[in-house]
Amino acid sequence: MSCVSSNTCHLCCSDTSACDKCNIELAFLVDASTKSNANWQHVLNFVSSYAASFTINPTCVRVAVMRYAASADVPITLISHSSISSLQAHVSLLTVFNVATSNLATALQVLQSQVFPTNVVRAGAKKVAVIIADELTCTAAITTEATSVRNSGVLIVGVGVTANVNTACLSQVAPSNQYVQAANYNELGSRVRQTVQFVCTSPAPAPGPGPGPGPSPSKYIVHLICSK
Repeated sequence: MSCVSSNTCHLCCSDTSACDKCNIELAFLVDASTKSNANWQHVLNFVSSYAASFTINPTCVRVAVMRYAASADVPITLISHSSISSLQAHVSLLTVFNVATSNLATALQVLQSQVFPTNVVRAGAKKVAVIIADELTCTAAITTEATSVRNSGVLIVGVGVTANVNTACLSQVAPSNQYVQAANYNELGSRVRQTVQFVCTSPAPAPGPGPGPGPSPSKYIVHLICSK
């Protein structure tokens, strides 16, 4: 058995090549609508701590970060950083949009077109989208886009913050109980370990029917052992 370590977790894979079996494309979709500086810092700390649970390099786990509000952008792409230190430094510089509305449907569209296009995603990689939302009510557009993302073979993990996130909606976006809800931003740090386990133990959904499906996710077993 071969293992790789980080500051917070120990990833062991049932293969001699841990990096091959940790072949993950990890994207964060962060609600960057208007919020206080303190609350935004909690969000950025969550992203940094989450990413530090994996081995970040071009041949193991690659990370992208999207911001969304009324529109969406991708300030950090999968090829932007090859180490956890440079990634965390960039994450710390991200700012909110000066708008109060959030459009997750648009963000999910941008996820597929700009973060996970077939010419960027590595063959056989497990695609994961971690959505961090502090305002969410489902619409037909949101559920349609979430279904489309899952049908493309992406594992969605949901992180709801505050009572402004409708739990029933969150469960539609990230089904199979692959979501958590924090009562406030201060609780985000305590949700890292649980949501990392979703990524490490849950298989990515098989691509659904449709034209031009991407490659099926690779099948492997990953064991996550985190220090208390």
